[in-house]
Amino acid sequence: MGKDKTALFTANEDIATSFLSEINQSVFLQLMHLPLENYSYFVNLEEVELVERKMDTFSFIIHGNLRNARFFIQWVKEAEILDQVKEIVHLVPNQATVDFLADYEIPAIMPRKKARPIDIIEFMLRISRDGTVLYPTTDQRDEEVPGLLQELEMPVIEFQVCRQEVLPSETLEQYRDKAANSDFDSVIFHSRSSVNRIQIAFPDLDFSKLECISSGQAVTQKLQEAGIEPTVEARGSWRSLLAALTE
Repeated sequence: MGKDKTALFTANEDIATSFLSEINQSVFLQLMHLPLENYSYFVNLEEVELVERKMDTFSFIIHGNLRNARFFIQWVKEAEILDQVKEIVHLVPNQATVDFLADYEIPAIMPRKKARPIDIIEFMLRISRDGTVLYPTTDQRDEEVPGLLQELEMPVIEFQVCRQEVLPSETLEQYRDKAANSDFDSVIFHSRSSVNRIQIAFPDLDFSKLECISSGQAVTQKLQEAGIEPTVEARGSWRSLLAALTE
């Protein structure tokens, strides 16, 4: 992308903390951040029973993002098992999640700055292959880590701690008004689901006149199925998306 650009970005703040922090320091790229993803606390009672029964078997808890960590801790406080959870190794991808868990005196390990899912798993495997991994997640169950662990035949339990909610109509109307009255050059499609979400939320956008930024190959495929040709394709991580936007 060139200099002095403004991009529409619709991801939830808690799943893009490192990306947003880096972008906010950019001199040449500004974000119009209109988050279309809305989540609320929700747990499945059958899963709660399973997790409570197996709590002593978990060697690791992997928090894929700050959102998952927030809602997991809400459940932990509700279940009154904070001391027990502190005894498990917590792995996280970014400093924001480290800081959040530290507020509850839970030490967390970030294998590297802006760690990718594979970085977390490789670090975990250097520590131990024993025990089970607990992975707090949403009702969508569309995150990368559980699938990677299953490919490695590592036992993992996904635990729903939140669910996606419909964005309030008043908020959506405010977003549409802002988009209609703003001058932006590009749209960032950060996930496959964001393709449909952005099209539905902003039906008047003419994507042929905008730079369409794909976060990776799977998103590009979804865009092309929708008749949208991406201008730039990243390599499937927040880090590569940042690089694609700031080159």
